[in-house]
Amino acid sequence: MVLSDRDIRKAIQDGRIYIDPYDDALIQPASIDLRLGAKFLIFKRTQQPVIDPRQSVDHFTEKIEIDEAVPFMLHPGEFALGVTLEEIHLPPDIVGRLDGKSSLGRLGLVVHSTAGFVDPGWKGRLTLELSNLANLPITLHYGMKVSQISFMELTSPAENPYGSKALGSKYQGQDGPMASQFYRNNRNDAAPVPKARKRSIDASSLRDWLQASQYKGSVTLFSEALEVPLKTVEDWVYGRSKPSLKHWSQLYAATGLPEYQQLLDTRG
Repeated sequence: MVLSDRDIRKAIQDGRIYIDPYDDALIQPASIDLRLGAKFLIFKRTQQPVIDPRQSVDHFTEKIEIDEAVPFMLHPGEFALGVTLEEIHLPPDIVGRLDGKSSLGRLGLVVHSTAGFVDPGWKGRLTLELSNLANLPITLHYGMKVSQISFMELTSPAENPYGSKALGSKYQGQDGPMASQFYRNNRNDAAPVPKARKRSIDASSLRDWLQASQYKGSVTLFSEALEVPLKTVEDWVYGRSKPSLKHWSQLYAATGLPEYQQLLDTRG
């Protein structure tokens, strides 16, 4: 069942759907318009011959930010990741459907390639997969109505909504567009894991801390803050290796987790 305008307003008033900033004038008969945020992610020119979904692409993407005075210029054939101005939270029994605005589609702007489905339990701003199919550049202005989201009610609440520990949701809580994290679930697709493999290290407390931290589960943002290579921090978070001696005090200062203090005390 798709929610009507009156049902959308009621769900927002009751706190079931959270939208911030909220403007009642943006509500349509069965959807609500979403505006363009300030943050973009583009692919830099690189000598890398291919994009391999099983490898991180963070090293050849670049962040760009616009404001009311400086728009983003999307050239013909280009692809960029944008983000909605609005942050959206959905309950376990409602899903969202993101679509482009018809008027912009008639200019050649594609708002999403595949990311039109918004899971129940989602929290964060929505990524826009922007493409220009026209033969002239399209100017994208901060705050312009760029997409719309409709809502459908499930027959029952999801058992494991997006963001639950059982799913390991990669984009929960995102504030800006994140590069593809597909590789995190597909590292070992190319070859089976040997049975004699070394036991993984218990890193659950670090993962739980990261999920609840200001980094909102993003290993990329955490590694940037630590100024430690992404692969190294991923190995810590997913229990593939322990932090080296020189990083104990750095991790304790960043996380306050007692195990790192205990290691320092043991060393002393």
